[in-house]
Amino acid sequence: MPRKKAIIILPRLNDRGGILAKQWFVEYSCRNPHTDEMKRFRIYEGFSELKTAEERYVHANKIITEVTEKLQNDGSPFDKPTVIYEDEIMYSHAARIWGKEKKSIVTIRSYLSEFLLEKKDELIKHSYQTYQSKFRIFCSWMEIKKLDKIHVSFITNQHIIEFLKYVSNHNQLSRRTVSKYRQMLHCFFEWLIRNKGVIDRNPVYGIPQIGKIKDESPCPIPDQEREVLKVYMKAKDPQLWLVCLFEYYCAIRPHEELRHLKIGDINFESHTITIRNDIAKNHLTETVDIPDQLFEEITKTYKLHEYPQDYYVFSLNRQPGPVHLGKSNFRNRFYEIRKVLGLSSKYKLYGFKHTGASKLVDAGASTWELQRHFRHKSITTTEAYFRKNLGLKSKKLKSDFPDI
Repeated sequence: MPRKKAIIILPRLNDRGGILAKQWFVEYSCRNPHTDEMKRFRIYEGFSELKTAEERYVHANKIITEVTEKLQNDGSPFDKPTVIYEDEIMYSHAARIWGKEKKSIVTIRSYLSEFLLEKKDELIKHSYQTYQSKFRIFCSWMEIKKLDKIHVSFITNQHIIEFLKYVSNHNQLSRRTVSKYRQMLHCFFEWLIRNKGVIDRNPVYGIPQIGKIKDESPCPIPDQEREVLKVYMKAKDPQLWLVCLFEYYCAIRPHEELRHLKIGDINFESHTITIRNDIAKNHLTETVDIPDQLFEEITKTYKLHEYPQDYYVFSLNRQPGPVHLGKSNFRNRFYEIRKVLGLSSKYKLYGFKHTGASKLVDAGASTWELQRHFRHKSITTTEAYFRKNLGLKSKKLKSDFPDI
């Protein structure tokens, strides 16, 4: 593996072995961004007039402090290169007014924007927006702390820890959410190392446990509460009940996969649904079976087969149409219904997926069948999913335990 190039070698004193008769100087080096060559700088001024070693050490420390601060603020003694970039951190309404294209010296904002533009092609829209929102907060914090203009090589592990503690305390975040910030920042700084070559060490390491311990996983919805939701939604919001049916029977994720599901993705002959790679969380095109109960609902009750192939299953006016719904639409409607019915906030829309999983396990579905149905990457992922969300279930332990 090739040795990483240093960007800056911080200033240090060369006291010539402590010999006052020789010329002392402070020395530092910087890589020229235009030629990619390291250039050495030496500061001799002020040493020859001082007659004692103590005076020269004091003078050297002053120079070292001043030069270090200048390097931190300016990045290098060379002319600062400027870039024209699309600001992916800017809020969308501001971008519409002022435009996203900016000209600037190279800063944390321009690096984050470049990184996000590359990620845009890799991630589904929802995941990209998660990156964007978290980096927006990080960039704002850097600017508030006046760290946005320093060279990225001066961003330290302590800066990262300080930011994570700030965002955790300010927003009362869980450890899981703080961990997502940590992972995304680590990914960004790795990109700076591999793709830009502007730093030689990732500052995201050795992060202590930060954030509150919370159980944020949606839990399965018990039979009684589920029946209450069913009766209310079938009467007041049948479209949302169809969302719940797709989750329960086909384990399709609501916010990206169901919102963008089209009539043409449903094969009414083979009783299957194709989850396209452009909406799937794992970027793979996969097919899931439609259980008989759901197939009867979508054909006899909702009559989805009568709509055009290019229509979204969930659209405006609570019926299929040419426009998909907003990303918070399903969730907000479910929360409102939950509030009206006086149900616990621990029951979430995504809980219908876990409820279906629980019922399948109780029905004796094999691990292979579960992996295929839930579109997990491996059996290990499936086992981890059920252990986390449903716990370990055993009919033998519950019903056939020997008497004491």
